Amino acid sequence: MARVTLRLPEELHRRLRAASERTGASLNQLIVAALREALARDAVVDQAEEALLEQVQHIRSALGDLAVELDVNHLPPHLRPREDLPHPDTLRRSMPELVPPLSATIVEDREDGV
Repeated sequence: MARVTLRLPEELHRRLRAASERTGASLNQLIVAALREALARDAVVDQAEEALLEQVQHIRSALGDLAVELDVNHLPPHLRPREDLPHPDTLRRSMPELVPPLSATIVEDREDGV
């Protein structure tokens, strides 16, 4: 199991600590669960985008030369791109850059003593 030192804003630490006390889970367990959930959501979005791309490519090859460009308004709702989601690059750029990166951080102190 890997160890990391994580610097958190005081407000976020306070909220995590309160959630930890409310749920009875350790701070470490709470952070690990939140990270797992976030990564699982990201994987689901990636799979959905990949499936959509495959369906659109299948439609294009089935139509051959009949359609030069697909009008998304003619696609069933489940195949249309969602407009309420920001572009993945926008999300990536909005994420904070950790200096130094977590992978390069040495653990000096850890509350749970593991």
